[in-house]
Amino acid sequence: MIPAGDGGEGPFRQDDFIYRPTRPWTASVHALLAALQTHGFANAPSSAGYDATWEKVSFLPGVTGDLHENENMRSLQVLQSAAHLLRRYHDCTAQFVGLLLLEDQKWQLPSRRPFEIICHGDFAPYNVVLNDGEVTDIIDFETAHPGPRCWDLAYAVYRWAPLSAGAALKNLDGLKAQILRTRIFLDAYGMPVEQRSALPDMIVERLNALVSFMESEAANGVERYRRNIEDGHDRVYLRDIAYVSEYREEIVAGLVA
Repeated sequence: MIPAGDGGEGPFRQDDFIYRPTRPWTASVHALLAALQTHGFANAPSSAGYDATWEKVSFLPGVTGDLHENENMRSLQVLQSAAHLLRRYHDCTAQFVGLLLLEDQKWQLPSRRPFEIICHGDFAPYNVVLNDGEVTDIIDFETAHPGPRCWDLAYAVYRWAPLSAGAALKNLDGLKAQILRTRIFLDAYGMPVEQRSALPDMIVERLNALVSFMESEAANGVERYRRNIEDGHDRVYLRDIAYVSEYREEIVAGLVA
């Protein structure tokens, strides 16, 4: 399975498929994609196989992009539909999470107890597909790993609110607007109010874990993470850790009132 016009690292599209290089966790990701299809979740790519060099998944048509790139991604309809889809994804994986907890199963990110679901690991605007103004599909499961719902929710809220000091976007660059979007997301997801006070601390923990992972991978010679740190990605996360920590009480009050 060697696609023509290899761009190097991938991912890239050829015909109706997306290719990327095979990694140690590829088998786990494809097992997850197959289980999603078996359990009725049709809003993710289908596995089209992999070999020692390349993996292949189905291409999902629609619009993609980040909050900064695509103004449509910032609408409340998109925000709510994203939360609804994440909830359906979590509920689906809760049915079979135990089947993917095998000793030889490898994931890119460390598994985290309790193993309630298979976290997507990077449920952000740039990893979903829009059709007719709503989020219809989830893509890029490379960072999937077993963990608790709140672990995945914390990173999702961080990206979708976004709870970031550097969100230089009209109507999204103030704490009040960010807290409102967080609440809308959690309402749409169905997170009980009594569980929400722990969310800011979970975001801080999740971002600290991400920084540690990046530093470890860079130290082990992984070029992608070496470049990320060189470009200052870790400093962005550390700045946002300080931001969420500083305004923890205000965030909690806005989510539970």
